Amino acid sequence: MNLPEAFKEKMRSLPGCDYDAFIAEYNRPSPLALRINTIKTRAVPVCCTDEVAWCPLGRYYVGAPGKSPLHEAGAYYIQEPSAMAVAEAADIKEGEKVLDLCAAPGGKSTHAACFSPSLLVSNEIVPSRAKVLAQNIERCGIKNAAVTSEAPQKLADKWGEIFDVVIADVPCSGEGMFRRREIAVEEWSEENCAMCAVRSADIIRQAARLTAPGGRIIYSTCTFERAENEDVIENFLREHREFSLSPTPIDDVPGIVRGIGGIGLRLYPHKVKGEGHFVCVLKKQSGAPLSYKTQKLAVQKDAVKLFEQFEKQTLNCNIEYNNTVGSTIYCTPRACPDMSGIRCLRMGLPLGDFERGRFIPHHSLALALKEEEVKRAINLPSEEKAVLSYLHGETLPANLDDGWTLVLTDHISLGWGKAVGGVLKNFYPKGLRK
Repeated sequence: MNLPEAFKEKMRSLPGCDYDAFIAEYNRPSPLALRINTIKTRAVPVCCTDEVAWCPLGRYYVGAPGKSPLHEAGAYYIQEPSAMAVAEAADIKEGEKVLDLCAAPGGKSTHAACFSPSLLVSNEIVPSRAKVLAQNIERCGIKNAAVTSEAPQKLADKWGEIFDVVIADVPCSGEGMFRRREIAVEEWSEENCAMCAVRSADIIRQAARLTAPGGRIIYSTCTFERAENEDVIENFLREHREFSLSPTPIDDVPGIVRGIGGIGLRLYPHKVKGEGHFVCVLKKQSGAPLSYKTQKLAVQKDAVKLFEQFEKQTLNCNIEYNNTVGSTIYCTPRACPDMSGIRCLRMGLPLGDFERGRFIPHHSLALALKEEEVKRAINLPSEEKAVLSYLHGETLPANLDDGWTLVLTDHISLGWGKAVGGVLKNFYPKGLRK
């Protein structure tokens, strides 16, 4: 690769880098991996090979799993393997409240959701990227996530110290992704590294304001730049005596090494089967949990009647409906903080839209359901043409009673259809059709 000379000089002088082995790695192909989404399945795709050493859900793969209907069903998330270290290092416990502060496109958030937090808030300041984030939250069938698009400072001003886990995977100079993203090489400069370090320092300060007593920040980058990694943490700890370095579950994974001065963890492409990454966990001093204002929940009466009718006719399970936003009825997590004044794309699980006396179930609801939770379902094997026809938006034959029908592939939910007179009308969203 045509790497910048100034970058190579920095890597030569970086403690513990082993420059010759590092630079030789750039002549090898980048390893490809996916992470099984246990919210929807535990099946290992046939394209998979070895397990990712630091992530039990991660698998290296061959082929093109992104083109499979199983990808559309959210059976897995295609993710750079070193990036999987972040949520693993976070050691998220069931029932914790998690904020992913710089979340797009959604790799860390969808991984965090697999650990069963009571609340997941996924934030992305750039609106266009926030839409992609919301789509990935939807595809993975996550029920308890709110998606916001705000500056970290605004969230800290609004909510304060309420989250048990704050993931700050900050925007960085991207040195660790040079092998995968040529644009990162073209955009690299020492000035950009310095700018990223300043921005990262501000983001972690806001993360501290959002972390509950006894909670933790997981700070990460995909760069080797010391100024964006260890230096940010050193400066932060000098300013925030209530935080300290914390051990992680992946400290002893072979190939993952301690950062400079023992700060955080570094993943180098010549030492692990992945790209470059830095991860550091910071623990906040314990104290009494702080109370906070939760989102006010209210359901319009018209929506209740229509949803209950749909539920009776379509579902074998009861789903909590507790909120309406515009014409959409939601299941909003009870722990959701007050969203007034916050740009929010998704406030939990959207169940459907009601208008002019009709209820149309949301695509998100289909992706969050399991086969046994519906009265009518049709399974389209991922290797057969029928599932591709469905993804194209075509109608299908259906020997089913009339009504809303869950469409699955390999028994993993994919979307809605509506059986009418032996035909399955296609309700796969037009914007997602292939």
